[in-house]
Amino acid sequence: MESPVAFNKTESRDLPNGRTPVLSIVAKNSVANLAKMAALSITVFVLPPILVRVLDKSSYATWVLILQIGTYVTLFDGSMQSAISRFVARSRGLGDDNYMGRMLSSSGVIMLAAAVITAALAAIGSWQLDHIFPGIPSPIRPDAQHALLIFGLSLAASLPFSTLAGAFLGLQRNEVNALAGSVGRILGAIGAAWAAYHHRSLSVMALWMAFGYLLQAAMFLQAWLRLRLHGLVRWTLVTRNALREFASFCSASLATQLGGVLITGLDMPIVAAFDFHSAAYYAVAATVSTMLTVPQSAVVNTLIPVAAGISATSDPDRLGAFVLKTTRYSTAILCLIVFPLLLGMSAFLRVWVGPEYARHTLSLATLLVVAQMIRLTLLPYAAAGFAAGQQQRMLVSPLGEGVVNLICSLVGAAYLGAEGVALGTLIGACVGVLLHFINSMPRTDELLFSRGKLIAAGILKPVLCCSPAFFVVLSLEKHIPGQLTLAALICGGELLTFLLLWKLNFDARERTEIAELLLRSMRSLNRRLAKPRGGFRCDA
Repeated sequence: MESPVAFNKTESRDLPNGRTPVLSIVAKNSVANLAKMAALSITVFVLPPILVRVLDKSSYATWVLILQIGTYVTLFDGSMQSAISRFVARSRGLGDDNYMGRMLSSSGVIMLAAAVITAALAAIGSWQLDHIFPGIPSPIRPDAQHALLIFGLSLAASLPFSTLAGAFLGLQRNEVNALAGSVGRILGAIGAAWAAYHHRSLSVMALWMAFGYLLQAAMFLQAWLRLRLHGLVRWTLVTRNALREFASFCSASLATQLGGVLITGLDMPIVAAFDFHSAAYYAVAATVSTMLTVPQSAVVNTLIPVAAGISATSDPDRLGAFVLKTTRYSTAILCLIVFPLLLGMSAFLRVWVGPEYARHTLSLATLLVVAQMIRLTLLPYAAAGFAAGQQQRMLVSPLGEGVVNLICSLVGAAYLGAEGVALGTLIGACVGVLLHFINSMPRTDELLFSRGKLIAAGILKPVLCCSPAFFVVLSLEKHIPGQLTLAALICGGELLTFLLLWKLNFDARERTEIAELLLRSMRSLNRRLAKPRGGFRCDA
């Protein structure tokens, strides 16, 4: 049978094989993802301080609520992209191009069906918005309904192109996703900010966001055609067995995403239903917590194709060692991000969104950041288990965390308002991590490692390296006033934390690997800058 497209000419540097260090592959794709996330920071970090100053609290809370509803679609979208990238990377590890074409084509059919369902749900949600959230003021309710419909339909239209995005991830072409995601989201965010600044309606803001999503989809299609990959997705390659295999794999992934919706996706609607006055403050606090999740996910998600390639060799010990090492690296990154975020939270909020928002947001943001740090410590384990096809054995943790989070948030909202919801998120995070250790890890037999080593070396060791500087700065900042002094203390503490992590968290071999990686990256950058600019091509 003829292969849908030949991949034997693909450059070996893109493949997770023995000739290319895994650290180099992860670093290359992490840089692409971080570049994308840096660009997307306009929507996450630059847009809120503009909107809180030009929109009243009710309008801002309603706008964030609309975006939160759209987040349910993007969660599904991200899950599907990860699943597609896993099959693509696995097929390359097996050297089976026909299998890749069947899985991509069949996943495209599923994404088309998801687009139709999303459009229908957007229409129903828009129609019933006033009954779902009666706290939305009546003067802005019709505009909010139109904005939700526009935003939902644009998300539905972009879903089929997620098949292409997932393929780029599996082919180690993260730079394509970074470019398309950055351009689309930035233009959409700039347009929404312009509309808000000129006091346009929420519908106009939603139109600009919709333009960004559709532009991103168009860029995916253009890159797909220019890379000459169109032979991979054809109706003739769709098979019943491939549809069943992809749907079976994704069923567990979707159950995990359901847990994710229960964990954080319902927080904003719960606050809006029980304490609408605090919804705008909670929205800002949730945005602060993404300052932790965005860069961490950008790095850790690059592990999925690498782990999928390792799992294709059926070597549980090697994959277990991979989990231990990446957890230690990941926790070190978490410490370097959380350390300045917690210490400078109050000063940052005052500058970012103003004194009033800062006063009401500080405690909420602190609880959510701590909850996210606890949850993200096991993100490398979850990513490796997903790549190895073990996600069905890991469902108890996200679903259990989601249920506990939902129950605690509902009870907390009834008695404590928005702070009760944030506290419920923290309790749920602790339960989720505990369930992974008690239930998931003994059952994931494709990842063999010591749970004691994971706790001691993977989590506690980097945290202990961070603790001295953290507590020193925490004690000094109470006695030395001034934001500039605080900034200097935090920078000094960050430097001390980095040095302790470098000396104690990494061994001599790892320090050599990291140093060599940095040198290779600098040389590669110099070559790229010196090379004459040419067209965008691929040898695949």
